[in-house]
Amino acid sequence: MKPDRERLRAWYRQAMARRADELRALREGLVARDASACDDARAVGQALRGSGATFGFPDLTAVAGLVERSSDKDILRRTEGLIEHLLGLVNAAGGGELVYAEWLMLAAGVDPEPSGFADLGSAWKRASERSGLSTSQLAERAAKRLTIGSSDLERPSRAALRLVPEALMREQLVLPLSEDSERIKVATADPCALLTELELTRLTGREPTLVIAPPEVLGQVLAGLLDGGKAEPAARRRVVVSEGGGPETVLVVDDDGSSRLLARTVLEKRGYAVVEAADGAQALDRLRDERHVALVVADLNMPEMDGLELLWEMRATADWSQIPVIVLTGETDEVLETKLIEEGADDYVCKPLDPRLFLARVGATIRRAEA
Repeated sequence: MKPDRERLRAWYRQAMARRADELRALREGLVARDASACDDARAVGQALRGSGATFGFPDLTAVAGLVERSSDKDILRRTEGLIEHLLGLVNAAGGGELVYAEWLMLAAGVDPEPSGFADLGSAWKRASERSGLSTSQLAERAAKRLTIGSSDLERPSRAALRLVPEALMREQLVLPLSEDSERIKVATADPCALLTELELTRLTGREPTLVIAPPEVLGQVLAGLLDGGKAEPAARRRVVVSEGGGPETVLVVDDDGSSRLLARTVLEKRGYAVVEAADGAQALDRLRDERHVALVVADLNMPEMDGLELLWEMRATADWSQIPVIVLTGETDEVLETKLIEEGADDYVCKPLDPRLFLARVGATIRRAEA
């Protein structure tokens, strides 16, 4: 019986490959929300749902069922997820698990690579290299094509974080952002991962609303949320207090909401109070409102007023001239480092942020200012 079953599974893999090609042929119609194409995709989902478990592929039954009952809004995204799942099953006999991410390549405007990728991060990197787009631009294009939100991350609510296990956040690079009684908003680097979507539904009892963010951005934010305090055990973690008895306040200035979120998460986990600004002009408003800012952490490149202009303004204003400033930059250049220090910066930190190094520099800078 075993050889017969294996032959049946081999035959079914061939059938799955044909189904994947059938779904690929529907893509153009699905992008246009053509009613006939949407119905055809649901029909394929229905057929696979009925046969998947019979031939020993229960996960296929589950993801195909999502496509079968999908709305027109979600049908393209879920069809891409079903294609990816089928390709994984078709090629699993060769050993190893590959990521195909055809949806990402198509969003980038390049042809999919049939050989697949070792992991999702490699797929994003390759799509960026081939298209000449940054990963943030890729996220925006994929969001538009799949009709979901893009990568402007917000601060996660505690209620949403409590609903999703840490293991799932780490393994699948998903970040719960907010929730209500019916839905949970989740940032993900793979909105077409239908098994993850099903698992989120099962664990939270809510329907996921997905937004897309590059894997390195999600990885940094999750590191800040889950690992930011690792250097100091939770039982001994201290609140950093000011002379007035409250927590030390750090002003984080960055036009990138994801970067602000990471910095805020890391700092608050260590016990600092955090206020935010999206550019130098907003930072000046925050300084007028917040009378006891202990440190300013400012990105170098921002619209309206950049980090260097903010630094000049602070050093020229008596009330703010003594507030220490750490400048964030994506560049590693000794000449730039010297220039920043000469212009009045107290320190600088390279992006992407390493949470432990960032906290060490913040603490050292505040201590020097208070000495």
